[in-house]
Amino acid sequence: MTGEHLHTLIQTVRDAPESDFYRTRWGKNVRFSELPTVAREDFLRVPLSKRRYKNERALVKIVHEGARMFLSEWSFADIGREAFGLLSKRPTVYMSDPHEAIEKSMWCYERGMVPLIGEKDPDIAMFAAGKYQVDSLITDAAALEKFKPYFESHERLSSISILGTSFDTDRLAEYAAYAETIRLVLALPEVGAFAEASLGSSIRFTPLPGCIIERDTTLIVSKDSLLVTPILRYRTDIPATAYDGT
Repeated sequence: MTGEHLHTLIQTVRDAPESDFYRTRWGKNVRFSELPTVAREDFLRVPLSKRRYKNERALVKIVHEGARMFLSEWSFADIGREAFGLLSKRPTVYMSDPHEAIEKSMWCYERGMVPLIGEKDPDIAMFAAGKYQVDSLITDAAALEKFKPYFESHERLSSISILGTSFDTDRLAEYAAYAETIRLVLALPEVGAFAEASLGSSIRFTPLPGCIIERDTTLIVSKDSLLVTPILRYRTDIPATAYDGT
């Protein structure tokens, strides 16, 4: 991302009449490095209607933070630009959170793929996957474990993309035999996917296209496009050391 592009994005957000969420937060700061960070607490505090910067065909989902929750909205086009999985012929989406499953399935549709959305019951999900002859999987670590019996009795997949904020690589190592490619994808419901690494003996994440990752005590994420709620200097709870796989 060039400095000029970033400056234009910041000005677009600052000048947008639809919302003053960032205007209020930033004050008079104009340089990217000087912008105060935002976090989940800000999204919990400010209603979705007060942090929307554009109107497009979109998906609204609930994001849980312990006993609290907030709404997150992503346009269909913006979902399609995410890097949740890899292109395949017959993808399946099997996530612990149904809201996330719907969004990742929309990503498939936006990329020209017809996905199988896994049922909550793992036995039904695995039966359907076998009938559909799936060739890739978008999942999270908890859901992946429930899907293990499928791998032991079916052909190897082309790819497994595991989304989350932390990964037990020793525990995940056994899945290397079940897919040609296994991606670990750092992702948050309100931020989308922002870094990836290949599962292996040495894990080192790299930023996904269009993402800026700063390292403080935790990771700070920015995205270079005008989302419904732009992601600019969003402070995550992910320790900076996790970015190096430590």
